[in-house]
Amino acid sequence: MTDTLHIVFIWLHILGVALYVGPQFFLAFAWAPASRGIADLSVRARAARTITRRFGYIAGTGLLLLLVAGGYLIGSWRDYYHIPDSAGFTDYRYGVLFIVKMSILVVMLAVVGWHVFRVGPHLVGLMEAQGRGEPVSAAALRSARLQSMAYSVVGLALVLVIMALGAMMNTTTYAVIEI
Repeated sequence: MTDTLHIVFIWLHILGVALYVGPQFFLAFAWAPASRGIADLSVRARAARTITRRFGYIAGTGLLLLLVAGGYLIGSWRDYYHIPDSAGFTDYRYGVLFIVKMSILVVMLAVVGWHVFRVGPHLVGLMEAQGRGEPVSAAALRSARLQSMAYSVVGLALVLVIMALGAMMNTTTYAVIEI
């Protein structure tokens, strides 16, 4: 039964990653370039709001799955890998990798949170204002776009590092080694 639960929770964890990372690639490599072809800025801004809101729902579901599945996996790691209770968490590479992974996760969540709640809405607000005919300088719009792209790239890079650490944690011959 332990193997079955482990497999189910690994699968849920991978599903959570897919739901979180997949839309990031879509936004960066499909939506952003394609949206530049929408000449009407008010239409582009409305579409951006709709797409990013739905991204938020999908990514939020992914994060919830990651939390639930990751909680189970970290809570059962000793039993699954047959680690004695007397061993310290950081006595094994697994524990060190987990701490590094969670530290990077905190940074990534801060970067993504700032982008989602500050940078992105500022950019869309400027696009909406320009679409309504309000004076918005090209420099302000360009600066907001570049800032949004920078936060997106940093967030995506951090999540890719987190994924690599997760792969290392699940390679028994690498992770379950005493330090």
